[in-house]
Amino acid sequence: MIWLWGAGTLITVLMIFTVGIVPFLKWMWRMGTKWIVGLGLLFIVNRFGQEYGLYVPMNPVTTGIAGILGIPGTAALVFIFRV
Repeated sequence: MIWLWGAGTLITVLMIFTVGIVPFLKWMWRMGTKWIVGLGLLFIVNRFGQEYGLYVPMNPVTTGIAGILGIPGTAALVFIFRV
């Protein structure tokens, strides 16, 4: 498992050196914002969808999908986990 942390650190350092620190930080900010929006969308679906039997697990993968794809992605996740 320690090799995964090492690989992630190496990839992060290589990205910073290739694109620069400012674009990298802008990209990280944008991805973090989308992740938080996806978390909010999934929270709304899980909170108000309980009456209809809708539930989507909130983990980094589903939150990222909901954040990057927005409402259509969240609807697709609901469909996937419903069926």
